[in-house]
Amino acid sequence: MRALIRESRVLKELPSASAVERVGDFYFVIGDDSANLARFDPEWNFVGSTPLFASAARAGERIAKMSKPDLEAMCYVEWRGARELLCFGSGSKSPARDVCYRVDVTNPALPQNLRFVSLTALYDTLRANSEIVGAHQLNVEAASCTANTLALFQRGNVSGNNVRVEFELDAFMPFLDGSASLLPTPRVTAFTLPKIKNRLAGFSAATELDDGIVFAASVEDTDNEIDDGAALGSFIGMLRGDELVWITPVEQGNEIAPLKIEGLALTQVRHDSYHLIAVTDDDRGASAIARIEIS
Repeated sequence: MRALIRESRVLKELPSASAVERVGDFYFVIGDDSANLARFDPEWNFVGSTPLFASAARAGERIAKMSKPDLEAMCYVEWRGARELLCFGSGSKSPARDVCYRVDVTNPALPQNLRFVSLTALYDTLRANSEIVGAHQLNVEAASCTANTLALFQRGNVSGNNVRVEFELDAFMPFLDGSASLLPTPRVTAFTLPKIKNRLAGFSAATELDDGIVFAASVEDTDNEIDDGAALGSFIGMLRGDELVWITPVEQGNEIAPLKIEGLALTQVRHDSYHLIAVTDDDRGASAIARIEIS
């Protein structure tokens, strides 16, 4: 398998893109230091945004690193007749980043901000689980949802703990609704990912496929989870159940592209190829999209 960038361009309307989902005729993008959920049409024209929380930062400005909720993961879910986007904080700083914002996209042309949910109780259980964090910090960087399960992905670019934390959907959603008395129980699966220039890859994006999950794992030149480093490249891979089926570096001009992929959305699946949209972040506030073909 080879993953080739076919086209890319800068997204001026949102800083620090961190996740993307396609719902109907729209692409929705969050940024890890933005207060807004941005919406684009199929040609990637900006058509509007939905405020997720109050912020003193003006449109296009970045929220200060020490105060941002660090929204790093997003997934689409169908629950009780509604369609929602769940936007998750990374959990790398508690309680500021122990957050989930729920947005109703039943009509994707008119997204409605539903509610904020504190995830501190849930994230505390994940932080206390050495299978997930090892001796390091919680750092949720991706999410995906199937008909029956919701998964959060721990980024292990420093610790080596690249972990899928999977919940039964009929336990996780009542927890978000506030109707469950118990926290959902996670199922933890660790995966070994490759390196670039002796730096570990870490989960950074995920999107569901009929029989599995397509994920991205990016590589940074850094020694810790908080400080950003130069982007060395990204991999895209496929999980089916507990198996890593394949993984390949993302290339441009026959070289590994020095991009940090933060979000993925599938646009077309054929028997011998996958077509995806990726959003990237250069850790200096600039966002971009890339069209990627895998075959």
